[in-house]
Amino acid sequence: AKWAAERARRNLGPTLIEYVTYRVGAHSTSDDPSAYRPKTESEAWPLGDPVLRLKKHLILRGAWSEERHTQAEAEILDEVIQAQKQAEGHGTLHAGGKPSVRDIFEGVYAEMPPHIRRQRQKAGY
Repeated sequence: AKWAAERARRNLGPTLIEYVTYRVGAHSTSDDPSAYRPKTESEAWPLGDPVLRLKKHLILRGAWSEERHTQAEAEILDEVIQAQKQAEGHGTLHAGGKPSVRDIFEGVYAEMPPHIRRQRQKAGY
């Protein structure tokens, strides 16, 4: 990526950098990767989890520590829980108010496309 940074410094326009890595964890808490991934699949990625690699690298360089990592994880978890509570304040799938069907058409487009306008009319709005 050094060449892309230098390119940017010289005002030569944007550069797309694609990094390919391995997602170790599941897609979500309800996902079971063992249903579609062989247990040995991760071995094909010898460098392993990029987050853990970065953590180890920063600790070795003295820019991070296990204690700071634990603290950061707790702070992030707290932020996620607060965001979840705020979102759930609007209702959930199982509890709370259900939005009007009309709401799915509002505030989405600056100018509603004809096909969406037709869908809204079919829905009675």
